[in-house]
Amino acid sequence: MLEMVDVRLRGRGRPRLDGVSIRFDPGVVYGLIGPNGAGKSSLMAVLARLVPASSGRLSSSPTLVGAVLSDNGLHPGRTVRETIRLRGSYARVGAEVADDALRRAGLESVARRKVGALSLGMRMRLAIAAATIGDPGLVILDEPMNGLDPNGISWVRAVISDMRSRGVTVVVSSHLLSELAQFIDVAVIISAGTITRIESMHHSGRTGCLVRVSDPAALIDILGRQGHRSTVRSGWVSVDLPAPDAVREAVKNSLDVFGVEERAVDLEDLYATTSKGEYLAGETR
Repeated sequence: MLEMVDVRLRGRGRPRLDGVSIRFDPGVVYGLIGPNGAGKSSLMAVLARLVPASSGRLSSSPTLVGAVLSDNGLHPGRTVRETIRLRGSYARVGAEVADDALRRAGLESVARRKVGALSLGMRMRLAIAAATIGDPGLVILDEPMNGLDPNGISWVRAVISDMRSRGVTVVVSSHLLSELAQFIDVAVIISAGTITRIESMHHSGRTGCLVRVSDPAALIDILGRQGHRSTVRSGWVSVDLPAPDAVREAVKNSLDVFGVEERAVDLEDLYATTSKGEYLAGETR
């Protein structure tokens, strides 16, 4: 288990991390979600021990941590094979293991090519292969689907599934929410340097609805005062509340109801709510 307790990271202007507390368990895939500038990259950098926290506590990291961050650290002048073997030496594995990782990443045919000559998708495959070599206990992936074609995205999902089965803790950040929803176990919502919500993707009781009313803003205000999260999508109010309850509140407050649909609360709902919170926070400063 890896735990962050009241972790803060000072930055210019506002704190980059402001009192973050979260526990990361083995064999669980965490999806880190939030607007640009919310603190996702800062959290991952602290988690990977690349940046020291200003205050707070971070429990001991696994002996080996693999990471693909915004700067994947691949030297453009090295060949693909040189790169993977060098990473293998850091992880204390032999050339045979490194070459096998290259083969499994589908890069054996470009092993002699310079990294700088690779396409964006190939560089991402190489970075992920390098980060996962040597059986790390924690793997951190920032936008791992960036530049990948459908086959590459399927490969990433398979790699993550394999790591989960072997008890690896995986933290993934991505703006491709539909893809992320297919393989994460826990959604971690971050806004303005603070974790605002941690949501299990396997909670069978989570349902919500879409409801169209005469005054969407009024319904959002009513539900918000009751502690419910809601957003507007193309005139429909999306809320984490069963349809009968949402309709009941609308009618009770003299709003006309034109339509309602039951639906599962998904990552887009969570992200929309977080983005709204980020925007409003900026407006009030």
